[in-house]
Amino acid sequence: MSESTKILVISDVHGRLRDLRWVLQNETADAMFYLGDGLYDLNAALELRREPVPYPIYRVAGNCDVNYSEPSEGLAPFGGVLFFYTHGHHYGVKMGSERLAECAGERGADVALFGHTHRRELVRGVGTAATVFNPGSLRDGGSYGVITIENGKCSFTWKRVPEF
Repeated sequence: MSESTKILVISDVHGRLRDLRWVLQNETADAMFYLGDGLYDLNAALELRREPVPYPIYRVAGNCDVNYSEPSEGLAPFGGVLFFYTHGHHYGVKMGSERLAECAGERGADVALFGHTHRRELVRGVGTAATVFNPGSLRDGGSYGVITIENGKCSFTWKRVPEF
């Protein structure tokens, strides 16, 4: 029997604290990637919780996250898959995700996670590079990503925070 791993991917909150709090209260996961532009929101949402989230949060600073010490990128393995995660602004993702995919592939990553564009995106196998995934923006459209890993294979979905 195989065990699956569920990962939340959130980016570009830009003040939508209510929506971020909804995700933290209503989604279960094994880990979260927080891809920047809203570190203030993440810290506030975590402080407002009654108990800590029961999973690790891997976070990076976005172009709007000034005065934060978080790195601009990182690598993390889950379920036999190596993830490269970044906000994306250092890779020119508004002009396309090819450069990001190539750089992630050079680091040995299977999947590159990014935000910055506020647009959902999933592109598999850019040349010899990694699959790229953008969860969209929690602010613009209430969109976040969910990755499920089973037997070393990823499935990618997008979800939306319900309208209140």
